[in-house]
Amino acid sequence: MVSTITPKKRITSIDAIRGFALFGILLIHCMEHFDLTFTPELASPFWQQVDNIVFDGVFFLFAGKTYAIFSLLFGLSFFMQMDSQAEKGVDFRWRFLWRLLLLLGLGYLNGLIYMGEFFLVYGILGIFMIPLFKLPTKWLVVLMVLFFLQIPDIIAFMSLLSGSAPNEPSYLMTYMDELYADMVPVFAEGSFADVVNYNMWKGQFAKILWVINYARYSQLLGLFIAGMLIGRFGIHKSEEKMIKYSKLALPCSIAVFVFFYAIVLLLPVFGVEGYALRSGEMLFKLYANMGMMMMYICGLTLLYYTFKGARKALDGIAPVGRMSVTNYMAQSVIGVVLFYGFGFNLATKLSFFECMLLGLAVYAVLMLFSSWWIKRYYYGPIEWLWRSLTWFKRFPLRRV
Repeated sequence: MVSTITPKKRITSIDAIRGFALFGILLIHCMEHFDLTFTPELASPFWQQVDNIVFDGVFFLFAGKTYAIFSLLFGLSFFMQMDSQAEKGVDFRWRFLWRLLLLLGLGYLNGLIYMGEFFLVYGILGIFMIPLFKLPTKWLVVLMVLFFLQIPDIIAFMSLLSGSAPNEPSYLMTYMDELYADMVPVFAEGSFADVVNYNMWKGQFAKILWVINYARYSQLLGLFIAGMLIGRFGIHKSEEKMIKYSKLALPCSIAVFVFFYAIVLLLPVFGVEGYALRSGEMLFKLYANMGMMMMYICGLTLLYYTFKGARKALDGIAPVGRMSVTNYMAQSVIGVVLFYGFGFNLATKLSFFECMLLGLAVYAVLMLFSSWWIKRYYYGPIEWLWRSLTWFKRFPLRRV
């Protein structure tokens, strides 16, 4: 029997911010050729300079920031689902665990095509959120701060500076680099079957090693908790609260970004070099990225609720965020087909500037498709499947 449940009204500003995050993620992936890394060399010095500026600019604006926004909103979505069911007297923990296992499965399937996808990681780390849901707020804040400190990275950096650790990559880092090197000929010259075969194990393992080596598990858990706290304080429920807290957080976010990014730039001046420099830049860029991430969230929130023109523009990308799971998986498939050897092999043919234009074109297609779809259906196709499998029943899809 088909359920007659009507979906709750969405918070369009949050969908718009999620859509912006997907935009940045897509552009970064295009610059990286969806992990098939090639650095184009152009005959014209002028266009080579343009290419360098485009690459550096896209990474400065989006790398480490937009996926962080996506992760924070994942934590907020977790709270909203758990809280909604708790209000009905339903213990949603086991159901959410099943939901995470489904996400892990979707991530693995998506990872067979594009190893850099992150749903598999979300499915694993999201499990830690379930026992935290009822933890007192003060302990959640403590845990969030501890995770954001990136303690494993601090220990590694201090060990390198003091000379107690060799100024060279660890074994796990070296092995990860070898896996990434091994994948290049497979993705560049192999068939679709070769890509899937590589990603069944080696590609997934390389991704897990990346999360471990760069201590992204710590940052992700901190972001999940930050999203939970936003939900617990009810900030998302009130336009007034969203404006108030955005105004309070924006100057702090700017200060955090400027302070830590200045340290990144000054590390060579302080005489830090070799692998210690790489480790230090990674650590302090993570801190700076958190500041810039909050700058984006606060800035977009204020634009949405205080300027009609900005709201209209952001409403245009909200459907992309509303169908974030579908669009994230779709961009993975599209990107791999465009850049890999079994497809159009554009990784070896396009400059970074052209990759950026291609990313803009793909995002425009996702915008048009999402807008068309969401006018006719309650959920994106993958969202509908995920929801139906979560509850073991078929939810209505087409709008009445």
